[in-house]
Amino acid sequence: MATSLEIVPLEDKHIEEAAVLVSARYRALREDVPLLPSRYEDAGTILPLVRDLAGQASGVAAIRGGRLAGFLLGFVIPEFQGKRSVFSPEWANGADLEDSRRIYQEMYAHLSARWVADGCFTHLVSLLADDRDAIDGWEWLGFGFIAADAVRDLEPVHGPVADVDVRRAGLEDVEQAMALDEALQQHMAAAPTFFPHDEEHDRGFHEEWLGNPAHALWLAYHGPEAVACMGLGPASTDACTVIRDEETTSIVSAFTSERVRGRGIATALLNRSLDWARSEGYERCAVDFEPMNVLAARFWMRYFQPVCYSLVRYVDERIGWANGRQADGDLW
Repeated sequence: MATSLEIVPLEDKHIEEAAVLVSARYRALREDVPLLPSRYEDAGTILPLVRDLAGQASGVAAIRGGRLAGFLLGFVIPEFQGKRSVFSPEWANGADLEDSRRIYQEMYAHLSARWVADGCFTHLVSLLADDRDAIDGWEWLGFGFIAADAVRDLEPVHGPVADVDVRRAGLEDVEQAMALDEALQQHMAAAPTFFPHDEEHDRGFHEEWLGNPAHALWLAYHGPEAVACMGLGPASTDACTVIRDEETTSIVSAFTSERVRGRGIATALLNRSLDWARSEGYERCAVDFEPMNVLAARFWMRYFQPVCYSLVRYVDERIGWANGRQADGDLW
């Protein structure tokens, strides 16, 4: 018989144990993906993140046998896809591996009531990719994949590679860069991805990005026209925290025109990008992508190893009537 769990408010006395739990979970992930940064194995790196968030938001702890078996924290995003939302990053939650599904489900059952009472009907959580039981548990709670983070080493990839002219873009190529970026945004907004970007990248944005020597945008040409691109630079702050490191480079954009897909152009761009990353002294390459972007997901999953998945649940806003019927004390 499983030992009973007690779900209680997360308090200061739980914070150090929570950081230790996250670092231990990350250590287990690095056994499968040793090229990840080692710094997050140190609970001292995780501790200030958890402590700072716990001082701003309510959370829960799962206690079993007098020790911390799990914890869950999330912060409010005032507007995610137009909705007030709450997000728990991969360092703001954790559960014992041997019972993670049950622990996460019971913690969410308690904390989600507070999230909804606070007007947050979109719930997001990031999880380390090696805990399949936890991911399965969140899916049974009504969550689905919205993003994935993956990494690889900098060795050339093996696969069909097109014999294509690849050049690094400069300021003189800003028009080509803008055209491909616009095509990428249209692709992301179309079926089956349906992921429009709120922020428009104007000419000034592209000129500033291209003018930064820490960035590299590679263009593949078919005659005089650029038909594909891949851009990368320092570790992306939009990606999961556990890939962020001075020795990580992130791919932040990639697109191939529909008429030239399937010829190995993206693979050629990736190899050129990895070659540049080696010359810049990086040790690993990361990418984050939307799983519903089917073509992109197939490509990235062929060459990269997932390390973090982000999931989302959209709660029916008609449940908002509950806000007026439950006293704060009833949420526990």
